[in-house]
Amino acid sequence: MTSIARHRLAASRVGGLLVIVLTAWLLANCSRQPGELTITMLDVGQGDPLLLHQPGGCTALIDAGGLLHGHRVTEAILGLDVDHLDLVVVSHPHLDHFGGLFDIVPRIGIARAFDNGGSNPAHEYFDDYLALRRNLPITALQRGDRLFCGDLEISVLHPQTPPTPQDDINGSSLALLVRFHDFRLLHLGDIGGPWERTLLSRPDDLRADLLKVAHHGAGDATSPPLLERVSPAYALIGCAAENRIAAPHPAVLERLEAAGAQVLRTDRDGSITFTVAPDGSLTVATDNHRRH
Repeated sequence: MTSIARHRLAASRVGGLLVIVLTAWLLANCSRQPGELTITMLDVGQGDPLLLHQPGGCTALIDAGGLLHGHRVTEAILGLDVDHLDLVVVSHPHLDHFGGLFDIVPRIGIARAFDNGGSNPAHEYFDDYLALRRNLPITALQRGDRLFCGDLEISVLHPQTPPTPQDDINGSSLALLVRFHDFRLLHLGDIGGPWERTLLSRPDDLRADLLKVAHHGAGDATSPPLLERVSPAYALIGCAAENRIAAPHPAVLERLEAAGAQVLRTDRDGSITFTVAPDGSLTVATDNHRRH
């Protein structure tokens, strides 16, 4: 074999090796490229279950809705073609936030579950929830905790410590800041009144593209100082067409409009889905129509 032929053979082998290495690198890095995230507030009447799904990365549920329409949450999860939830968070122990679990748990696996550690001994079905809490098991969260799931990072902003039986149940709701790349979602459970002011007294960066409005839009929450800190582009309200707290309160809707937030609500729009691309661009779809 001539010297030129040997050099050509060597070059060919090196070139082939480079192609193999480059292909492996591209496959590895392409597989790590984040997919889009969907955030769906499901229409379950008086409740606001929020289903987050990053295909191949994470399927998470924040609150499960009430007892009557828990099957709707289960069906929405099964419709994602997943066989388990990577993460479940219950913001506080009221039936309209944990009741859907009674339908979900027998039908869908749950890898990790969390709540605020609070109690509600006077409320029906709380003993059944305690049984779920023991069987899953559920871990209590408090301020400073962080959860990771796919490309989601969930930071707990409230409460400072797990609530005692004497603490207000709504006021002890978990407040969560969900990050997906540059996108931010602030979920406030049912926090209102003095507990909202406690949240505002802390130095946290509350800016969010999307606000899950506290307490279904009740008038004791979502103050102008909060909206100034959050500055949301969109606000989500989960409520029934008729409910005992008369939510969403007209004053809350006025405050959201004054803050420049586009309001979407399940009593009017049905289930609402945000699709978030890795670059932060959003598409919004409701049961009624699609928006950009």
